[in-house]
Amino acid sequence: MNHAQIDRLLSSVPAATEQRHVRRVEGYAYTARRVEVRIADLRCELERALRAVDDAVPQGHADDAADQALVLAQQLDSLERIQPRVDSWLRVAIGAVADDQGTEPFGEGPTA
Repeated sequence: MNHAQIDRLLSSVPAATEQRHVRRVEGYAYTARRVEVRIADLRCELERALRAVDDAVPQGHADDAADQALVLAQQLDSLERIQPRVDSWLRVAIGAVADDQGTEPFGEGPTA
């Protein structure tokens, strides 16, 4: 989820939401943002690492460069796999406070 999507979701949190719920939502939002930032950073690092492999092959010592590229690819893969889960944590937390009926009575039956 990108930053604009996260901001749009956060704007749907009712102003009257209890502070403890707001903190939880903000925590998930921060985590979702960090995942997005780290993915973007790793993509750039991986591109540089792959270019380093390209440069090292003709010189006959590409093993270390390729290993570094593989480490970065594994990290990127892990983050891309967990991103939907982190995003869903945020969506569920926001859904819980947006759908919260607060202290309205329930189960009382008709009053008339």
